[in-house]
Amino acid sequence: MTTSLRLTLNTLSAAAILLTLALRAGSLPGGGQKVLAGVFEPETVKIADGELFVVEKGSILVYSLEDLRLLRKFGGQGEGPGEFKAADFWYNTVTVLADEIFVDGFDKTVRFSKDGRFLKEARKPLGVSRMVPVGTNFAAVEMSHIEGDVQFERLLLYGADGAFIRELARQESPVQSVTHRTEMIPDVLNFAVWKDRIYAERSRLGFVIDVFDSRGALLGRIEKGYERTTVTREQKDQALGRIKSDPFVKRLGFERFESMSTLVWPERWPAIRDIAVADDRIYVRTAPARDGRETWVILTLEGTDVGRADLPPVDDAPFLATLNGVHYHTVHNGHLYVIRNNERTDDWELFVERIK
Repeated sequence: MTTSLRLTLNTLSAAAILLTLALRAGSLPGGGQKVLAGVFEPETVKIADGELFVVEKGSILVYSLEDLRLLRKFGGQGEGPGEFKAADFWYNTVTVLADEIFVDGFDKTVRFSKDGRFLKEARKPLGVSRMVPVGTNFAAVEMSHIEGDVQFERLLLYGADGAFIRELARQESPVQSVTHRTEMIPDVLNFAVWKDRIYAERSRLGFVIDVFDSRGALLGRIEKGYERTTVTREQKDQALGRIKSDPFVKRLGFERFESMSTLVWPERWPAIRDIAVADDRIYVRTAPARDGRETWVILTLEGTDVGRADLPPVDDAPFLATLNGVHYHTVHNGHLYVIRNNERTDDWELFVERIK
């Protein structure tokens, strides 16, 4: 065997080892992408226990992070036990618990075993979305609370029996149904649950995060000085393109969509665009950076700055999903995971970027 051939074989072997290790970690070196077979109209994504959970039309598809094989599929559309009612402008969400899978639907919540067996379900108030267990209670967002001419989003706490306990936070909704106004870059009330704590971002107040315990007691507020950046003409054009590509807007026609509401463009980006809590860290998505990426601020659970990370943009969910506070990205084990539609092949692909 020649020296050059031996070196080539050794190089290929080393590359194969690196690729195998990367796949086991759920990422390709330097980030990467893989096709998600069987995904056509996703609603949201989560990652837990080395698996990727994709919700689509009430079905929960579970993939191996190692090679993106479809491992199991359960749930589905319908009105029977373990099925989810189809509803306009609604996005089902999933939370992976220690020993169960919790799915929030339009008019009920459902619990499945880790292998996808139906366990039980419970009715829930209509108009309440993103319901997540916290301790023995539940946190959720009510999207259409109206007082006078103003529509609010409210973060609410419910008891184990589904009874309302208290309001935790509120802010003006990006959609105002009474005055017929819609924010084209929505400032949505986002929250996250981590270890029986609720982290609610208060972006209309600035860079503010309120922290509650599972009973709804305010534990503290994280507040940082932050200068909001201007929304450029190019960024408005990009946002408009995303809105026009929303499946609902495409079916309706943009001109008709535009005639239904006054479209409002903000002068500046919200101080907080999204929040994720994972790995005992708070990941705060802020405004786009100059190079087209997005700046995430990383904090300890107590609010101490850990660092910054400029990551690829994650504006991939449909506009109506964004209005509902639903995303096509998630943070897990120090990585940002995003699903995107490949317009050329119409495949849905998983992109992974290490947060560093």
